[in-house]
Amino acid sequence: MRGVTDVATICRLLNERARELAPDLLPNGVRDGIHWKTSSMEDVPTGRYSFVVDLQGPKVGRWHDFGGARPGEDDGDMLDLVRIRRCGGDMIAAIEWAKSYLGISDRDRGSFERARQEVERRTSQREAEHQAERQRKRDHAKGLWLGGVELPGTPAEAYLHGRSIDLRALGRAPGALRFRAEVPNKESGARLPCMVAAIMGLDGTHMGTHRTWITQRVDGSWGKALLSDPKLTLGPSLGGFIPLWRGDGAGKLATIAPDTDIYVSEGIEDGLSVAMGLPDKRIIAAVSLSKIGALELPEQAGSIVIIGQNDPYGSPAVDTLEAEIGKLQARGFRVRIIYPPRDPQRPNGAPAFKDFNQWLCEDPDGFFGRSAGRAVA
Repeated sequence: MRGVTDVATICRLLNERARELAPDLLPNGVRDGIHWKTSSMEDVPTGRYSFVVDLQGPKVGRWHDFGGARPGEDDGDMLDLVRIRRCGGDMIAAIEWAKSYLGISDRDRGSFERARQEVERRTSQREAEHQAERQRKRDHAKGLWLGGVELPGTPAEAYLHGRSIDLRALGRAPGALRFRAEVPNKESGARLPCMVAAIMGLDGTHMGTHRTWITQRVDGSWGKALLSDPKLTLGPSLGGFIPLWRGDGAGKLATIAPDTDIYVSEGIEDGLSVAMGLPDKRIIAAVSLSKIGALELPEQAGSIVIIGQNDPYGSPAVDTLEAEIGKLQARGFRVRIIYPPRDPQRPNGAPAFKDFNQWLCEDPDGFFGRSAGRAVA
């Protein structure tokens, strides 16, 4: 080849052909939605799938090995996969293999131009398909939420009450939360009662819907459904948030008064627990810990106050939170963290409570009689 541009084009064209190339390079894998999955780079049948290749979407052709791969073999693109699987790690040989596979000849410069045009055509087509699928998911997610009913008097309200979140005491129910009696659940293969939450963009767009499947216990109370993952998101969510509580303010998050602090929880229950103790605060849920740094937030916000959890020092959750806080700070936001209290009577001042909801459930008198947790600058 004659330069970086040529190799980059080969990479792009191989990535666009991931749907046909991945099964050829990893024949012991299986198709799972938009992914091709296998055990590892060695592609040994084990029944476990920690090696994942994206077959479509914005990351088409990218792969990642979640199973502790050797350095340099934990992620890459389709050219890297060809290099490792077909060419013994030799990149020059991989490029020559790719040129032959793609029908590119050094003697026919037109073959490279045709390949370049094919890249552009496939990329344009894929992007159009991706946008259409993204909009379809948004519409489906919004329809799921719109089909729900307001919380008062529903099992979803009873579920929150069972977590010591009393919407009647707060005086109103969050408009972003609704209840549906039957929502399909893939794991159970059934339609189960579900609390559905709107995931909103700062511009007011309904991006996706968060689902919390619930079940009635033998004593008549309601709790999370007995599933390996009773909480899942439908539709896009990166940058979005669940608006939980407006506090003393009015209007949408985008139009809050200058210097208004925004309290950010990872999940719904922790955010509403803080609302029980600090009902004057503006509170949103970030849907996922790993998405806090990407939240769409108004520039006029005061501090971004993270509603923290007492995870063990050095744990992945702590490392993730630190990284996400760094992203917010890099965007110019002031960030603080509040935590549930530690217990001075326990060894090394160990946490008395894992999170704010546990604190509210187990020590309501202490929760309401004190400021919400210990602050960390």
